[in-house]
Amino acid sequence: MSDPRVRPLLRELGEEYSTRYGKDAHSELARYPDEEFTTPNGGALLLLLEHGEPVAGGAFRRYDENTAELKRIWTHSAHRRRGFARRVVAELEREASARGYRRIYLTTGPRQPEARGLYLASGFTPLFDTEADPETIGPLPFEKHLTDRHEDHLAARHENHDSDPARTDHEDLASLKVVPTRHYARWAAALAVLVLTVQFLHGLVTNPVWQWEVFGEYVLSETIVTAVGVTLQLTAYSMLLGFALGTVLAFMRLSASPVLRTVAWTYVWIFRSIPMIVQLVFWFNLGALYRELGIGIPFGPVFWSVSSNDLIGTIGAALIGLTLHQAAYCAEIVRGGVLSVDRGQLEAAAALGIPRLRQIRRIVLPQAMRAILPTAGSEIISLLKGTSVVYVMAIGELFYQVKVIYGRNGMVIPLLMVATAWYVFLTSVLSVAQYYVERHFARGAERTPPPTPLQRARRLVANRRAAAAQRRRPAAPLGGGHE
Repeated sequence: MSDPRVRPLLRELGEEYSTRYGKDAHSELARYPDEEFTTPNGGALLLLLEHGEPVAGGAFRRYDENTAELKRIWTHSAHRRRGFARRVVAELEREASARGYRRIYLTTGPRQPEARGLYLASGFTPLFDTEADPETIGPLPFEKHLTDRHEDHLAARHENHDSDPARTDHEDLASLKVVPTRHYARWAAALAVLVLTVQFLHGLVTNPVWQWEVFGEYVLSETIVTAVGVTLQLTAYSMLLGFALGTVLAFMRLSASPVLRTVAWTYVWIFRSIPMIVQLVFWFNLGALYRELGIGIPFGPVFWSVSSNDLIGTIGAALIGLTLHQAAYCAEIVRGGVLSVDRGQLEAAAALGIPRLRQIRRIVLPQAMRAILPTAGSEIISLLKGTSVVYVMAIGELFYQVKVIYGRNGMVIPLLMVATAWYVFLTSVLSVAQYYVERHFARGAERTPPPTPLQRARRLVANRRAAAAQRRRPAAPLGGGHE
């Protein structure tokens, strides 16, 4: 354990445990003295080296007279998915069998599914209920009996020594060559895609019709940036109002009242049947149908009235059309998310006396968000692009302004690329935001969410720096061991 080459093993094991279990792992690693992993005390520590550098390792200690306990199973983070862990476990089994052990025992943490899969694939027998939630069990125990393997091992070893006494089991294992699976069809498809991509990019750069100088002139011009702001306002207001109305409609459809269910179903049916552009034109011409809007007694006198054209302007008509159209789709998105929540949770909440409104707010909606968010994110992105339809109302959003400019100067292609670039940028920002919002609401189902791309990149850089530093200067021997 004092060998400097063991240092990466201990460091990465400590980082791994601390990340997964949220506590310092040094106390766990220090539970067993280094002497327990030495040969005189019935233990062993193995490292798998590649070009002189440790890439995997493992150890065992004496658990009882007939049992060895595996510990410290490790694969370097830069060399995983190469079968090294199984190779280390197999060699530890052979070494334990050669030393007379008849059984191997080990435990792994409940938040290490890859370790659990490794031991199951290596023929270990789980000593726990595999159908239960691992978090309710704690450390997951495994065992494997080596009696038959020990006898076979001695016989094979005797034969090998008779034929070639210099050949050992370690040499047999070291002579094996790990050959990765070849995926020729995948490589051919990837090459074809790369060729087409490079050809497309070459056309973008060399084809003079794109007129990139015109693109650069207009992409950040004041007129275009102002139009982008109008597009974002239409998207934000319409989506907020659409989801607010859609949530109400969703719970109306889930209501026990047949009147509310019928009204909500009829609304969704009508507004999903009529194209958005038809609805926008209708609301734009509302003044032709109702010249005045007022407040009064139904079928009686009107106390207050105002001209429809004065009350609902162009932007107002666009917001009404977009909101009512989106509400129909948002209602179905929310309803689907609510239906995905286990009915038994509502029954349990009702049995505890939790009020109905609080059940919805604190129990149903937080869980429904996992089912709502993926579709809702796509709907928001679709609405962002769908706001281009309001050009028929002469509202100065992004597509309308681009259309006005290329109608004046005749440069259609570069101006369309300006609009395309802005739509791609905005949808990319929304996609990133959707990823992090989904990750936030997945905390209840995933106790340890997977790292974000930024976290993966930082961890990769840190691992590479640590490996480079380890190669440049040898670490000092660890204390507590025997030289």
